[in-house]
Amino acid sequence: MTIRSLLTGGALIAAVFSASLCHAQALRRAPVPLPTDTEIELSKINDLNVIMQRADEWRKTNDLRRYTYALERLVQLRPYSPNFIYALAEAYALRDEKTKAYDTLIKIQKQGLALNPDKDPDFDKIRDKPVFKYIVDGIVVNETAWGEGEVAATIQGGPELIESVVHDKKRNRFLAASVRTGEIVAVDGAGKTTAFASPATASALKSVFALAVDEARGYLWVGTAGAPQFKDYRPVDLGTGALLKFDLATAKLLETHKLPFTGTPRAFGSIAVANDGTVYATDAILNVVYQVKGGNLRTLFNVPESTSLRGIAVSSDHKYLYFVDYELGLRVADLGKSEVRELKLDPHNLGGIDGLYYFQDHLIAIQNGTVPTRVLRIAIDKTKGVLTTVQPLEANQPEMAWPTFGAISGDTLYFIANSQRDMYGANGLPLEGTFIEPRKIYRVNARFAWNEGGRGTQAPMIKDDKPAG
Repeated sequence: MTIRSLLTGGALIAAVFSASLCHAQALRRAPVPLPTDTEIELSKINDLNVIMQRADEWRKTNDLRRYTYALERLVQLRPYSPNFIYALAEAYALRDEKTKAYDTLIKIQKQGLALNPDKDPDFDKIRDKPVFKYIVDGIVVNETAWGEGEVAATIQGGPELIESVVHDKKRNRFLAASVRTGEIVAVDGAGKTTAFASPATASALKSVFALAVDEARGYLWVGTAGAPQFKDYRPVDLGTGALLKFDLATAKLLETHKLPFTGTPRAFGSIAVANDGTVYATDAILNVVYQVKGGNLRTLFNVPESTSLRGIAVSSDHKYLYFVDYELGLRVADLGKSEVRELKLDPHNLGGIDGLYYFQDHLIAIQNGTVPTRVLRIAIDKTKGVLTTVQPLEANQPEMAWPTFGAISGDTLYFIANSQRDMYGANGLPLEGTFIEPRKIYRVNARFAWNEGGRGTQAPMIKDDKPAG
């Protein structure tokens, strides 16, 4: 298989016999081999498309050595990509590099991923060892459904391309928004919809990408932008965007904060409201974090090397701002020091996250860029702003076809479970031959398995003292 098909969805050691043999035998380990010319060249390339093109060419010509180098570079650039990691394990197996292949498959298993090599003939050279069966057994466990979540409501008759939802606890209803129509609808427990706001009642509304409720003050915050998916899209709207504040009770538009016009497309990744009412929002295209405070909008900081900023969450003490780079994982901004740093916790995969929410010194993450799709609870050391444990809350549920964004209400996370974003084209219309289903609002108890200590869905099947390959 090629790298592109996966996405929809070293050096040579010379044996030198000489008078120095005795000295070589005295060495505890062989020196690290120097990188090859191909590896050096690839190390200077950051464009994924260029590397994938070369990888496909080398695979077609059966140049497995260079093919492996390309995959190693891709994993270096996108360490959370399940497809790249699996393809690298496959490349090692094709070259009969058993130890490297097993180690990479163990990485897949420990990350909770469900990419099973058991039926893949590319792994035939390495499947004869007991460790291969142990790995497959662990991945089979990862394939099982996990969690006690359920569908809270199925939206009946709502607009298309709904990706975001919040819960209005006081009125016992949901509010969901459409990228396609710009409509915001109220949804009751039976899934019945009624109009809340639309471009007809609030002209600033276009494609709606993000929602957030300020429950303490009775506001609904909306991130909207002119996007090609919008049914009334005009080229002049490209690059426009605004953060809007509505009254939750009356749907009256209270404030409009227009973003600086750049002519570049915009799409809000997420909105978070701090305890004091300060609003934070991410721009998934320009990779900017905005702040609305005291009635004023400002650019808080840029993250120029990011791929696409999505979910954002603010700590209860306002000290840390947590946000997601979809491909590169979690980041944290220390608001007192104006510094941004990466957050990771081996061996966990923290890529492919859309929604992110702060809950009792934890982050709740909606992860749709992995196999399987999952909801994770990530514990934080609130004094240091570092991660301590990761606990899956929900995984492998059939309703979670393409989960996106939601909100925490009390102890419950609500989110859109089947946005079907992948079934729509760039113009916002369903792709030919697709069947669009009603959107489901899913609920997960944020305190599920609270005392499990971050052990995950099961004890690791592969121990550190794995059988030798």
